[in-house]
Amino acid sequence: MLTDNRDAPRILLVEDDSSHADLMKRSLQDAPEEYCLEIVATLSQARAAMARLTPNLVLTDYRLPDGDGSELLETARRLCPVVLTTSQGNEQVAVDAMKAGALDYVVKSAAIFPEMSRIVQRSLREWSLIQQRKLAEDELKLLHKNLEARVVEMVADLRRRDAAMIQQNRMAAMGEMIGNIAHQWRQPLNAIALIVQSLQAEYDSGTLTREEMHGDINEVMKALLYMSRTIDDFRNFFREDKMKRDFLISRAVTNCLELVSASLKDNNILVEIEADDEVTVTGYPNEYAQVLLNIISNARDTCLERCVVNPRILIRIARENGRSLLVVRDNCGGIPDDLLPRIFDLYFTTRGPDKGTGIGLYMSRMIIEQNMGGRLTARNVDSGAEFRIEV
Repeated sequence: MLTDNRDAPRILLVEDDSSHADLMKRSLQDAPEEYCLEIVATLSQARAAMARLTPNLVLTDYRLPDGDGSELLETARRLCPVVLTTSQGNEQVAVDAMKAGALDYVVKSAAIFPEMSRIVQRSLREWSLIQQRKLAEDELKLLHKNLEARVVEMVADLRRRDAAMIQQNRMAAMGEMIGNIAHQWRQPLNAIALIVQSLQAEYDSGTLTREEMHGDINEVMKALLYMSRTIDDFRNFFREDKMKRDFLISRAVTNCLELVSASLKDNNILVEIEADDEVTVTGYPNEYAQVLLNIISNARDTCLERCVVNPRILIRIARENGRSLLVVRDNCGGIPDDLLPRIFDLYFTTRGPDKGTGIGLYMSRMIIEQNMGGRLTARNVDSGAEFRIEV
């Protein structure tokens, strides 16, 4: 039925044939639903009514005195559904109208006029579904955008955490390096101190000869050169590898042991090596050696904490099942069974915060498994722990 109630759906009918307009009006009048109807005859009147009425649906004839209904589509389709009506069926016009944004295309006939209320109801329902779908799509796009922003934020946060963890690992490695340098320098510094004291005593007593002075200076220079070479060795050891390359595992083991030999010797820790010197691996030699250094340092510290008698570290290099294998085994009592599954977890440590960061073994596994495509595992064997590096 037709009503003046502005809350009812507002229909704008653009029709210059008054008989057709009356038939469509009658169909809406007989409908059970309420509609607010306004009828205009021209394109210019329709545009004015659009601004005033803000309709919920536009029914427009395709042929109008001052244009055609398709010209109304550009303005109306952004606000509400548009149904084009025409007296003559033209398939191409229908296709063009639908492409231009018309919701429906109706050929006027005696049979269709009574159905106009049903067409209006169907069009309003379809438009409502379209709007709901569009709203859902907009909400989904907003959700997707927010999710993307959240993912970017989370990735940035993870990168910040990774950077902090890497920096923390570097600081721990630097502390280890300083400790090893101290062990490497202790003997030459003692030798230099004895030579300087001897020179002073001989000079004060008047017994210092030219030959003795030159001999002592040569000994001091040898010690200083050794200390300088030690600095170079440590600097090269901690230099970042840029590209993967083939290297001998035995060479990486030798480089690592040169850095900790004084520390191991001072603590009476014997290192035994069973090596196939021809075993090579493709990866980052410095990072590989740093993993080995971390494992050896942990074994050394455990031996000292547990006061192990005759501490030993066995290093074995071999090739098994087409892969390189490096085994580091100690006799320090092993890892408690309840802790063994967690030793590679981030920030897990059995030592106090002043002695361990809990990132050394975590970073070691990342280097071997993520950077080099290998495998780092640990288990208890005999009276100690065994670490296996397979690449």
